[in-house]
Amino acid sequence: MTTTEPQTVPTTAELVARVKELTPLLKRNAAAGEKDRRVAEESIQALTEAGLFKVATPKRYGGYETSMRTMLDVSAAVAEADGGTAWVVTLSNVMAWVVSLFPERAQDEVFGADPDAKVCGVLTPTAQTRRVDGGWRVTGKWFYNSGSLHATWAGLGIPITDETGTVVDQGMALMPRGELTLEDTWFVAGMRSS
Repeated sequence: MTTTEPQTVPTTAELVARVKELTPLLKRNAAAGEKDRRVAEESIQALTEAGLFKVATPKRYGGYETSMRTMLDVSAAVAEADGGTAWVVTLSNVMAWVVSLFPERAQDEVFGADPDAKVCGVLTPTAQTRRVDGGWRVTGKWFYNSGSLHATWAGLGIPITDETGTVVDQGMALMPRGELTLEDTWFVAGMRSS
């Protein structure tokens, strides 16, 4: 495991101040995000550089591992500039927290190679699974995965099946975003950039 723990973790006020510094940029890009149906890459890059996708990333990977209160305050500050961008920031930070619940080996795969990794997610277990040598074979479709255009990983709900194929539980699989195909189906009124 490679650790890149930050020297100091910013306070909630410092993180919110970083958002406030970016507010003019986020507001300027909001209309383009709605038109293009994705958060402007300039906004994603600025938020990444400001560390605002590290709010829930474990400290040992250079993240801030802050509280839910801090996550909400950061998200609310982003939402004052652009709701769609705030939803992507929120979901990515929530999914970073979810990844922190996985075994260390999985966390290493996600954040060890890329401390700025962004994770999108869909909890609904709409896929099909079957046990194979060495693990599980997962195929299927998940719907409305906000932030997937900017993510490097996806946390996806899966059914857990027994040897007969009967669903006995549900779980979550982490998959590199490059192993997934996106279907362009997000045609909504409002927050199109999410």
